[in-house]
Amino acid sequence: MLRTKQARRTILLALVAVLVVVLAAGCGSKKGEESSTPGTGTGKTIATYKDGTVTEGEFKKYSTFFGIVQPQTEMYLSIPQLQEQFLREYIGYKILYKPLADKKLTDEEQKNLDAFYTQVKQQIDSDAATKKKIDDAGLTEADIRYFYSMITTIMKDEESKVTDADVQKQFDTTKDDYNVISVRHILIATADPNTGAETRKDEDALKLAKDVKAQLDAGGDWNTLAKKYSDDTGSKDNGGLYADQQAKGWVQEFKDAANKQEIGKVGDPVKSQFGYHVMKVEKRTPTTFDKLTDADKESIKQEAASAKLNAFMTTDLPKLITNIDLPQPPAAPADGANAGTGTNAGTGTNTGKNGTTNTDKKDDATTNDTKTDGK
Repeated sequence: MLRTKQARRTILLALVAVLVVVLAAGCGSKKGEESSTPGTGTGKTIATYKDGTVTEGEFKKYSTFFGIVQPQTEMYLSIPQLQEQFLREYIGYKILYKPLADKKLTDEEQKNLDAFYTQVKQQIDSDAATKKKIDDAGLTEADIRYFYSMITTIMKDEESKVTDADVQKQFDTTKDDYNVISVRHILIATADPNTGAETRKDEDALKLAKDVKAQLDAGGDWNTLAKKYSDDTGSKDNGGLYADQQAKGWVQEFKDAANKQEIGKVGDPVKSQFGYHVMKVEKRTPTTFDKLTDADKESIKQEAASAKLNAFMTTDLPKLITNIDLPQPPAAPADGANAGTGTNAGTGTNTGKNGTTNTDKKDDATTNDTKTDGK
């Protein structure tokens, strides 16, 4: 129900899942972090930190790389505060990667990294606009391998520090995600899930959703009404049913309702980015820690590792950064003053993003690559 298009998000999911963990041989030998980082020394210095700097050319390469694996990056970087946060996180990665960069590849790690680059190369070659961005940034194959390996190596290292107690604690805070739920719903969409184009006014969608609820409350048939009204192609021909599914895969608002709504009762319309959902929870079964699958435990371990990384980014990193000097947008004319060109390390904006800069946040349906089906 309202999950991401898995095929189109394979690269980003691979990044989050840490399929590769060390630097590819093609990236060259290491002579210290500053000399080996792609783009080092090109352009103006835009940040200084304990034992290092970041230049414009270097940051452009990194930003362009992230724009490949996560297209939303370009939009985020148009916002000054988020651009600064992105730069700060990059500094954090550089600091954490310095003692890890000389690790050697296993055969399996080399295979995974090669597969990742092959997919990226296909993406670049199939899209002229992407290829131009790559060329403008001077981003090479070695650079792509380097940045990917930097992030995944750090995540793997953070995972190695996660204890069984950390995993249990992380599960305790997110255990509702592992509830197994059977739910029927009828989606009254407000936007095309692929393009984002408006398909129905919000007020019109809500009015129709309330009407559908009234018909169901009066004894209307789910199969008939789902086929007639639902815009969710993944369930409309099945009476709107998603049977025995883990809650964590659903968009946040839908997940919350599925976890809290009274069983057997048609609830009030629930609004999400897709529109309004008319829902009835038919069954909800909690999953205890001892019943988790190995895949679930691995996912929880990664969440705990991300939490540790985020703690470093928000608590320790600001003490290590001495200056940020990103160009600032001009102040509005009414202010009568020009914006400054630099910021102090202690005044940066922390957006609370995951330390992996993935903005995936466990909620796949918050990305642009979505479709309204249960695949």
